Amino acid sequence: MIGFLIMLSPAFVTAKDKTINVRCDKGESVQDELDKLKGPATIVVTGTCHENVVIKMDDVTIQGGTFVGPDPNQSTIQVQGARRVLITGATVGGARIGVFSDQGGSLTVESSSIQGNARAGIVARFGSSVVVNSCTIQNNTYEGAVATDNSALLLTNSTITNNGLAGIVVARGSSARIGQNFRGEAGPNTIQNNGRTGISVYQASQAMVVNNTIQNNASDGVFVEGASATLTNNTIKSNWKGIEVTNAGNARLGINDDGSMGIGNIIEFNQLEGISIGNGGTAYMLNNQIRGNGLPTVRPGVGIYRATGRLVGGNTIEGNGTHGVEMNQGTLFQGKGDWSFTPGPDIIQQNGYTGIRAWNGASLDISNATITGNGHNGISVDLRSTLHIDGSTISSNDVHGIWVNKGSAVNLGSPPTSITNNLAWGVFCEDTESSLAGITSGVTGNPGGNVNCSGF
Repeated sequence: MIGFLIMLSPAFVTAKDKTINVRCDKGESVQDELDKLKGPATIVVTGTCHENVVIKMDDVTIQGGTFVGPDPNQSTIQVQGARRVLITGATVGGARIGVFSDQGGSLTVESSSIQGNARAGIVARFGSSVVVNSCTIQNNTYEGAVATDNSALLLTNSTITNNGLAGIVVARGSSARIGQNFRGEAGPNTIQNNGRTGISVYQASQAMVVNNTIQNNASDGVFVEGASATLTNNTIKSNWKGIEVTNAGNARLGINDDGSMGIGNIIEFNQLEGISIGNGGTAYMLNNQIRGNGLPTVRPGVGIYRATGRLVGGNTIEGNGTHGVEMNQGTLFQGKGDWSFTPGPDIIQQNGYTGIRAWNGASLDISNATITGNGHNGISVDLRSTLHIDGSTISSNDVHGIWVNKGSAVNLGSPPTSITNNLAWGVFCEDTESSLAGITSGVTGNPGGNVNCSGF
């Protein structure tokens, strides 16, 4: 994808041989001039052009002007298979799609406003590619920007706001780089106040989402379904869910594409989960701040539902509405694993209820976590769930350190876990079906008692 998009950067647009001035305010037509072209040209536009424009020739620049498409069933500006097209300093709206690159076209849109279209602002389709820089994409009835049908989108330094559905869509085997240019330089976008998701990635597509602010969208900040996404150094806040990974989707949150340690994301104050992983989805989480989510709805910071979550290290999960992490029929691996870097522990603290709650056949494997100061238990293992834990600290939680119920099982491995100063018991088995095994030497100093399980 990177090499593909390099060719589309404004720096690579071919110099134009001819400059043509078009005065739409004097009744002149951009399309008339396009139809006459024999080679590369820059068309400098003045005034408002009431026409649907189709560009079929390579190396064309449209500079300036306001374009309003009179045919609501067409695009206002369509790039039909043409390459190295540049639209700069324009305002485009009023038709079905504002700017549309089709049939393998390549297009750069910069310093422009794309707004008020009946469907989408900017679309790349059927093997096309679009670079968007320093634009405002707003008030389109459906989507702001779309890459679909094996197309590519690079979007930097732009605002995508108040679109009726998604701010950005990446679908049908397409790819996107959002917030970073082809040289790897930051180009932060603001993606906000859209009627559904901020960014949707699905249908075997891929997105790199870096350096953005994604906020106040009516549904998820970022939605990944049956696709993959890498998210680093974003602020994702005040959406319905912060990030949702579902239906065999996968995401790296704070881990770069090359497997190196990235800058984590701030995921805060979303109405439901900060991160939701469901239905066969997988997410790797490193160095993220996951805080204050689910406060009005009593939801967890991270939810894992019939899916797999991996807390690699360095995450802080705190102050969420109910549990720090909640699992239902899911699997959580916590710890470095076989990654080449060495992160700090995951800190799960001061959540409204339990630090980690696992139930309904969930499985936990924890090796480097600090779970402290939560409003109920440090860890709850319920309804035939299992926990293996070593090398961790569970302390100062408001009830038990570890609570075990309904045929669940806990194994305390080596090195021993410190389970101390929890207000009730260190480890408490609610029923005789539940079991505890392993090393209990680290269970000390709990006011209610240290271990209350059969055989201990």
